[in-house]
Amino acid sequence: MTENTSKNTLHSGIESISPDSITGMIFAMEGMRNTVVLLNGPMGCRFYHSTTSQYLTIRPVLYLPEGEDGKKAPVDYNTLNDWFFRQERVPCTYLDGYDYVYSTRDKVSSALDYISKNIDFDIIAIVNSPGAALIGDNLLEIAREKLGNRRVVMLESSGYSLGFSEGYSDALLAMLKQVGAPAWEGRRPAKEERSVNLLGLSIWHRNIEGDLEELRRMLGLCGIKVNAVPCAGCSFEELEALPRAALNVVVYPETGLAAAEYLKETLGMPFYLCDDLPLGFSSTEKIVSDICSLLGCSKDAFMEDSKKARALAWYKIREISQAYGKPKGVRFYVDGDPSVARSYTAFLRDYLGMEPSAAEEAELVFSNANVISELMLKNRTFCGIEISFPGMGYTDLIPKTHLGVKGSLFLIEQVLNGLMSRI
Repeated sequence: MTENTSKNTLHSGIESISPDSITGMIFAMEGMRNTVVLLNGPMGCRFYHSTTSQYLTIRPVLYLPEGEDGKKAPVDYNTLNDWFFRQERVPCTYLDGYDYVYSTRDKVSSALDYISKNIDFDIIAIVNSPGAALIGDNLLEIAREKLGNRRVVMLESSGYSLGFSEGYSDALLAMLKQVGAPAWEGRRPAKEERSVNLLGLSIWHRNIEGDLEELRRMLGLCGIKVNAVPCAGCSFEELEALPRAALNVVVYPETGLAAAEYLKETLGMPFYLCDDLPLGFSSTEKIVSDICSLLGCSKDAFMEDSKKARALAWYKIREISQAYGKPKGVRFYVDGDPSVARSYTAFLRDYLGMEPSAAEEAELVFSNANVISELMLKNRTFCGIEISFPGMGYTDLIPKTHLGVKGSLFLIEQVLNGLMSRI
């Protein structure tokens, strides 16, 4: 984890602790089903990622290698002793001083041998920690010796000083080049004219299940099918069929744009770049309308759905506004990547009439648990609304989202109830 002082420094002296690029790489690959991510590094680089991935709502399940009856069985917890340290995700080579001097070859070889014999996987990703990248071992050569022609994504350097988005983007691009391209070569599937791939989404996103559900629902109203969502619950079979889509939709530019440009260059796939997230009624309507125009689909059913949601939102906002004069004029602060901060700010300011402010002056803070907790420790009186991980530990049984039509309603609901809790 790194201290991000460029975009998230709060005027109160609190600095947002945000995930770095190695976290982005790990969670990009953890978002692929039936994939094992082997971290080549010391234990200190592993525990956070293993624990977090193990308890994410969407997480891949480990299976034993296929038996004679052709059925898959989940891995017994007691199997996860070597390299996994009795956790389900992110095995690690636990490098020490000896390895940094004499090479990591023996440990990497042993770990790959153990994983290949005890775990069923479609893809294995090997992530070098920043320190291990300086050793210079040819990990791809080691992987080929142990795994033969099995699918390997080699992520040589995680970029110690870079952020989550850069690491995710690099991992997604590496996967497309190292695993996707060989699968597509010479066997392109037939195009489905009304289908899209969604790029840039991640299991690290706070409400990923609800995000995917709402995006599929809205596009489905227009007769558009979501084909593949790499790194957000995607299987290798779905990745293999990625060229089938007529259009790539870049939902988050920080994490998905590089992949979209690569797919356009190599496969000739056009892409649509969301200027803002599909967050708020106006932005969502523009994005869905643009996609419908590009694919020749009708947006009528979607627009009717959005119209009904707008009417409900207006009624509830008017009710609170007449009684308490809110949310107009309420000060708020948004912490996140540029596309996130820009999209939330536009909706809260332009639709609800709220005013952006510094974190220490805000009545509503939209951020992660780190920032919200630190402000609470400063005895600040405000309402915190989580929009990214890490979270406070709230367990969601029903998928939620801030994206799309339903997401706009849920965000307004949280704003109104957050304000009422302070009256």
